[in-house]
Amino acid sequence: MHPVDDIGIAIADVYAKAVYKLASDAGTTAPTLEELSGLIAYVNSTPEFESFLVSVTVDSDRRRATIEKAMRGKASDLLVNLVQTLNAKSRLCLLEQVYVQYRLANEVAQNQAEITVATAVPLSADQRGPLLEALRKYTGQEPILTERVDDSLIGGLVVYIDDQKIDFSVSRALGGYRESFLRRASQEIHGKKQYVQ
Repeated sequence: MHPVDDIGIAIADVYAKAVYKLASDAGTTAPTLEELSGLIAYVNSTPEFESFLVSVTVDSDRRRATIEKAMRGKASDLLVNLVQTLNAKSRLCLLEQVYVQYRLANEVAQNQAEITVATAVPLSADQRGPLLEALRKYTGQEPILTERVDDSLIGGLVVYIDDQKIDFSVSRALGGYRESFLRRASQEIHGKKQYVQ
């Protein structure tokens, strides 16, 4: 679906938390997450359906009737009602962001944290175990790890937790040495100081 601005994220968060509360009360937080995930996967893989959901040329009543016929009885009432509510408010463009916010609310409730780790080569099982344990200790939460291979890294790893970047890469270390050497050279040239190490 389309990118969402900060206001859209805030609106989607309201819907997601309301749905999460209803799912929690019904004891269906995990199945609702799976349903939302499946719906988003379907929408993203079917451009015609996505266009139908967000197009301003499609009449809201026609869309409501189609959603009702296509989903009622096949998906939970909670999911169908969410989609119908977003349709009634002309906010179906926020559906994917509602899913993202729901997933985040679920992670908070489960004391989980989404963490991305970038490495030069894929992590082995022997590396993953100690890394997960270190991340548990660091965050105090159960990490949901996303691994990414980054060809620009020479070695080491870069960890992304929320807005925080923790760089243990060889590239960063070499960059630090480069800056140190440049600083020393500049001081020697301009300050005529000698550095012996």
